[in-house]
Amino acid sequence: AEAELRSQGHTHLYVPSYLCDSMIAPFQETGWTLRTLPVNGDLTVGPTDVLSQVSSGVFLHTPYFGRQDSAAMLAALDTLRRRGVVVVVDETHRVFSGPSQVADIRVASLRKLLPLYDGGYVTGVSGRLQNSPGGSSPRSKIADLRQLASIAKTEAFASGDSNEAHLALFASAEHATKIHTHPAQISSKSLSLLHRLDMQLIRMTRQTNATMLTQALGHSDRFRIINPPATNLLPSHLVLETGDVAGLRQYLIGRRIYCPIHWPPSELLPRTQDWPGRYISLPIDHRYGETDMLRMADRVKAFFTRN
Repeated sequence: AEAELRSQGHTHLYVPSYLCDSMIAPFQETGWTLRTLPVNGDLTVGPTDVLSQVSSGVFLHTPYFGRQDSAAMLAALDTLRRRGVVVVVDETHRVFSGPSQVADIRVASLRKLLPLYDGGYVTGVSGRLQNSPGGSSPRSKIADLRQLASIAKTEAFASGDSNEAHLALFASAEHATKIHTHPAQISSKSLSLLHRLDMQLIRMTRQTNATMLTQALGHSDRFRIINPPATNLLPSHLVLETGDVAGLRQYLIGRRIYCPIHWPPSELLPRTQDWPGRYISLPIDHRYGETDMLRMADRVKAFFTRN
């Protein structure tokens, strides 16, 4: 996507102030001018800020944690396009929803929400991927590493073994992903998995889990759910805002409930507002069911009761 935009003569990119550096590294490394837009307490960029601050160049839109765009945001994006702004939407957190209604380029990583070793998609670019010359592709080797790491993790957890060999394997796979940045086709292992996955069942399970966990958590003055499920929101994770993220995470780890870690402060962007550190994501994916959601809600409420 970066190469396509650069070939069109673009050099200015507007991004949310809250993001993972991997999203902007390709632009930063090729000399783009990056400007940040503030995010609100729900970790979204507001339509008003978009309209008042973006007048040219490229806007990277990131509907985090499963959100779809409100009518106001769709109108704002449409206005940007009439101004000549290119709208790029990162759909990584909402791959189970329909395609973005207003976008010139759409991108997503599939590893965040699907049980795949690698893979993603990009639409709206003219270039075609070239097969790697000779031998197995870097993507195949990365997939092999992730598969070995997954097997090692499963075996360690199933046996109650404290062996953490899988951590080094996952780290190796992540390193390989970062250094092999040339666009390439998805590995055959992930493509095979993708064809076999029941997407509708996975989506329905996520919806059920998110709804059940939201209801079981209820309302509290100690935490707030920033992305409760709705007709226009299928959560990627259920995200809580709370003043004691570190304490809650450690309490849950002690009860074998593991929450994904949100990305750290950017090292590529100047700090324009306090880095959001009051958020923790609770898993609601297809591996879990009613018993897991009720247990997790019970543990979260127990933590805040005792503290």
